[in-house]
Amino acid sequence: MKRANVAAMVGLSLAALSAPWWAPRVIWEQLPWQRERVMLVDYTVPFLSAREHRGIAWVLNHRKYRAPDGGHWTPLGSHVGYHPDDRAHPGTIAGQDLAAVDWIVLSDAYGVYVDDLRDTVRERAHMDYSQRIFGGLSVPDADTLAAFAGRGRHFLLEFNALEEPTPPEARATVEGLLGVHWTGWTARLFVDLRDTTDVPFWLPRLHRERYGNDSLPVGPTLVLVHKDGRLFYLTATQPWAAAPHVVLTEAGRDAVPAASGGAPYYYWFPIITADPGTEVLAELEMPPLRARDSVLAAAGVAKSVPMLTRRVVGDSHRLYLAADLSDTDFDPGPYRFAGLGWIRTRFEDNPFRVDGQNAFWQFYVPAMTQLLRTPYDGPPTLAAEPGRR
Repeated sequence: MKRANVAAMVGLSLAALSAPWWAPRVIWEQLPWQRERVMLVDYTVPFLSAREHRGIAWVLNHRKYRAPDGGHWTPLGSHVGYHPDDRAHPGTIAGQDLAAVDWIVLSDAYGVYVDDLRDTVRERAHMDYSQRIFGGLSVPDADTLAAFAGRGRHFLLEFNALEEPTPPEARATVEGLLGVHWTGWTARLFVDLRDTTDVPFWLPRLHRERYGNDSLPVGPTLVLVHKDGRLFYLTATQPWAAAPHVVLTEAGRDAVPAASGGAPYYYWFPIITADPGTEVLAELEMPPLRARDSVLAAAGVAKSVPMLTRRVVGDSHRLYLAADLSDTDFDPGPYRFAGLGWIRTRFEDNPFRVDGQNAFWQFYVPAMTQLLRTPYDGPPTLAAEPGRR
């Protein structure tokens, strides 16, 4: 009898000690599925890893939005767009039946190019100008988005949806829906401009055209390049010092109180402007370097530029994320644990990490989580609790 009691006590003790590991999984399994239907679109999937929509797929899985087959979102097979396992039959927004869709989420429209397919085993994307196979929003795509929004439905577009190779006519339609305009500028932080595995081959050529025999900057550099060929640099001694940082506006703090600013952003982003009536929820603040004011003045670029915008017309919510945060250069990991996103949002902060994790966990995950729910639940009053919507 005593042995049985001891065994029971040991078992209960072990269960209690291990509860932080198994309880969140049990809670997550018991949470209800979201009712709203999401169509995930990605035109930029040259490789099987499908990293260009890995981030938003994690959010949709963690928050229990059903994939089209009624289950979980997978790297391949759950999205509309280009499919590396069926390259001959890409899908488009215009080609879909949207009658039962509540949200269109577009993670990337840049596309797939001939040189992307030269080394698919090691997943090496093209490093120079290459013939486009598929990509860019078409005029029918833009018209479909307009009709979809006109029915009071919602969409979230990420970089790059507006920018090249989307043609001007389609861009104008989508810009009108979002209430933003692309200035023609894009930018990105490069840790080393001499790293030929990271820096596109066209950049040194453009540098020679603009600056002759002057050497490329040495050190981590924020590169600003315009579609007309203008080129400017902001250079620092450390990557975080040359990178723009996420800043929540007052409207953003109200709209996504669980998100936090301050994280550096290290990848490509477009420089856009917002129309009156379009809320700017977050901005990218350019690095406060000595040369910043003169360089930005020469480029005609503001010190802070819109990163996340929202325009509400009638019942329709239209969001634009002027950053490439769904394209994760890391694996976000398991999602079947209640409260995991909440925990990582609050504790993921490594200032020495030169990747997208800080911005992803501190800003992207809570922002996407909240904004997908706002049309149905209304504006938040408090930060979401673990395990709750």
